[in-house]
Amino acid sequence: MNQTNTLSGSSKLWNRSYILVILISTMSAFSFYMVATILSKYLVGIGVTLALAGFIVGLFSLTSLFSRPFCGWMVDRLNNTHLLLGSNILMAVGLLGFAATTHVPLLIAFRILNGLGFAVGSTVQVALIVRFIPHDRTGEGIGYMGISQLIGVAVAPGVGLAIADAAGMQAAFIVAAMLPVVTCLFLPFIKNLRDAKPTAEKAKIAFRDFVELKALPFTLPYSTLSFVNGIIASYLVLFADELDVEGISLYFTVYAVGLFLIRPLAGKVMDSKGLKYTVFPGMLLTALSMFMLGISQSLWIILLTGVLRAIGQGAAQPSLQAGCINHIGRERSGVATSTYFLGGDIGQGVGPMIAGAILGLMTGLQGYSFVFSLCGGLIIIAMIYFYFVSKKEKY
Repeated sequence: MNQTNTLSGSSKLWNRSYILVILISTMSAFSFYMVATILSKYLVGIGVTLALAGFIVGLFSLTSLFSRPFCGWMVDRLNNTHLLLGSNILMAVGLLGFAATTHVPLLIAFRILNGLGFAVGSTVQVALIVRFIPHDRTGEGIGYMGISQLIGVAVAPGVGLAIADAAGMQAAFIVAAMLPVVTCLFLPFIKNLRDAKPTAEKAKIAFRDFVELKALPFTLPYSTLSFVNGIIASYLVLFADELDVEGISLYFTVYAVGLFLIRPLAGKVMDSKGLKYTVFPGMLLTALSMFMLGISQSLWIILLTGVLRAIGQGAAQPSLQAGCINHIGRERSGVATSTYFLGGDIGQGVGPMIAGAILGLMTGLQGYSFVFSLCGGLIIIAMIYFYFVSKKEKY
């Protein structure tokens, strides 16, 4: 029996190693979202133009996009302890750099380091945690891991703003940098981590070491969900302004609470019933939420679409990720995870660009309605695609 099977052979989900990786993931996400809401303001405050500030902020996503395929190769072939340690150090150095300098070329370099560290860390965390999840509880285990991201989304921005207001922007960057440093202290306590290296053979490097084509049936539907995420994050507030609707921030709270509640339940359903019981209803609900959002006229309807989207994405997204890893195999969980996340990176980045171009041509509510309806249509197409592929491959 190989090491991976040994580690995941227990029926106990909440083992020490699983909990420690969850903590690492939570603290990494918290570090990221602490500075996400203050970075642009900080850059403009030190004299950087708005356009250049946007470029520097966007470098994080670009770095993640271009480095993601190499992350999977490293996770499957290199010592995961060293990768986690290195990624956390890169994140910390990148954040400390923002507190130490106002020189634009250095800020660009530190942003790239931060993005690279986050890309490697997020990939290795998922690939590592599946070693400590029982095979029959993969969906549930990954669902709980997703909650760590929600904690970051819901809590960290407010903490970052509070620290910045009380002690200055530099203090917020320093505190955010300390979080990945602290996670390094957890590494020695993760069971058999040094012996749990992936068993992939050190064969000649091939294309499939960087991008796993067998993961694409799961990646493509996920990319449409990320496409929606990018558009909602970028344009929902502007849409509410166009409608003259106040209190739109409640949408994000409702959405986060909905995800928090549905993810563990959806994971259990997937593990006991199968992918089709979570992915198809989830994508259908997400598409419906976007069609409804396009014709919304009041805050309570918008909030209702947030609930539907939370249920839909909370069911479909972790199920697709768990299904991808189960299909590819845990011994190649690194490249499976990186390929899956690559689709998310592309969708999250391309979505706002396409929506911006459409809104530039179609002004007013008509433009927003078309954009949101387009999102719903793309999800339906992706759902139909996954239906035929899953029927053929018997996922």
